[in-house]
Amino acid sequence: MEIIARVLGGALIGMVCTFVFYFIPIVNSIAPFLGGLLGGYYADGGFGGGLKTGVLMTVFMIIPGFLLGGFLGSILRDAPVLGGFVAASTFIITMVIVAHTAVIGIIGSVVGAVLAEKGEI
Repeated sequence: MEIIARVLGGALIGMVCTFVFYFIPIVNSIAPFLGGLLGGYYADGGFGGGLKTGVLMTVFMIIPGFLLGGFLGSILRDAPVLGGFVAASTFIITMVIVAHTAVIGIIGSVVGAVLAEKGEI
């Protein structure tokens, strides 16, 4: 039970840190890695715990991403000339951002959990 709580806590920490790092210029390109690193380090479950934390962090990031993309798409749908194109492309852009966050965040989470297990930091 304690392991599940650490993984869940690590995923939430990783998600919040990723959101915060996305607003910092230059750092935002590696924001998912840094958020995953901190979340995985907190989870401290080795490779498996880091992988679980990263996947759960991705699931938590998907929900607000698609809500925001859907909201933006519905607003821009009625814009003249390019409204339909922009509304359709918000889904594609959201998928690209979520995929970037998922892959880089899972890698960061695994690295953080392995470093915590070995006591390197």
